[in-house]
Amino acid sequence: MAEDLGFSKGLAGVVADATSVSQVQGEDGRLIYRGISIEELAEKSTYEECVYFSLYGKMPTKNQLTKFNTELRHNRVLPKAVEAVIAAAPRSAHPMAVLQAAVAAMGFDEQPVNLKNEDANIHNAIKIISQLATAVAHISRDRRGLSHIPPNTEMSHAENFLYMLHGKVPNKEEARIFDVALILHLDHDFNASTFSARVVASTEAKLSLSISAAIGALSGPLHGGANEKVLEMADGIGAPEHAKEWVLNAIATKAKVMGFGHRVYRTMDPRAKVLRGMLEKLVATKSDKSTYETLRIVHDTMIEELGKTSKDYIWPNVDFWSGSLYRLMDIDSIDFTPIFAVSRVAGWSSHIIEMWRDNRIYRPSAKYVGPTDAKYQDIKNRK
Repeated sequence: MAEDLGFSKGLAGVVADATSVSQVQGEDGRLIYRGISIEELAEKSTYEECVYFSLYGKMPTKNQLTKFNTELRHNRVLPKAVEAVIAAAPRSAHPMAVLQAAVAAMGFDEQPVNLKNEDANIHNAIKIISQLATAVAHISRDRRGLSHIPPNTEMSHAENFLYMLHGKVPNKEEARIFDVALILHLDHDFNASTFSARVVASTEAKLSLSISAAIGALSGPLHGGANEKVLEMADGIGAPEHAKEWVLNAIATKAKVMGFGHRVYRTMDPRAKVLRGMLEKLVATKSDKSTYETLRIVHDTMIEELGKTSKDYIWPNVDFWSGSLYRLMDIDSIDFTPIFAVSRVAGWSSHIIEMWRDNRIYRPSAKYVGPTDAKYQDIKNRK
């Protein structure tokens, strides 16, 4: 076992650096962005305000937020080179692979990193945050054989994304729900994609290339995409009336129930609580409630069978409810992880800019477990 060798497999519990961007308090089920609870931000803030807060480390004044919004809105149009990269990708390509290439292409005209010019680094981040949302919408519409919808500078970040994705102006309620979903996913301390971004950026690689690396990490099934798997589970169950029996069988056979459990949280994921509340409001306005009802029964049966205080109980995480929420907004499940990146790009950028203030290249040590006195054998003598 890794513990017997004197190292922590997967860096579990290893403190690699310091940050003030966000903190997951796993034992208490809390998530804070620069000290403010995620519940309070979800209730009172907007994604744009949270992005400003994350990048600059302070809440904006009214004038500062207006100026910030203007800059975000006027950077939405993709460079022609990025559009060309997206257009060159086959429609069969996974959108995360296309997005990684598109974000890397955003660096074609990006200047080399200047650690002393934080203002320039922040403005570069704003451009990438803005353009990444446009890229995700373009990639989705290309896959579906639809023409691109140009960005609208009169709309909020959430409204404009849904508009570019669907080709119609979203209603205010759904735009606000999506805005809150973006807030909930903005940052989550040193998760795999954030750590990947920091490792690459520590070499003083361009911001766009560091973000591209984070997207690569997010594309892995152990990091992004869990909400897509939750919907596959719900669809596999078939109908709400089959859900309880399905869960009982899963528990009996020790099968994995998607959307339950988390690497850090030891109680309810606070993001899941906020999402479920929004989902219940949205589902009340829709005729098709089957996916939500299936998941509700799965959730309730897990609690009934394992119990809130049982050592065997694992709590639902943010991914358990988010897929159902996005489905009610007519978003394809293959687009869920790219949408995760639409939100998380602000957190990735904030971590990089924070790190660059006192940068040192990441260079961990490895525990060597191979031979130490092997001899070279000439090729003609090898068997």
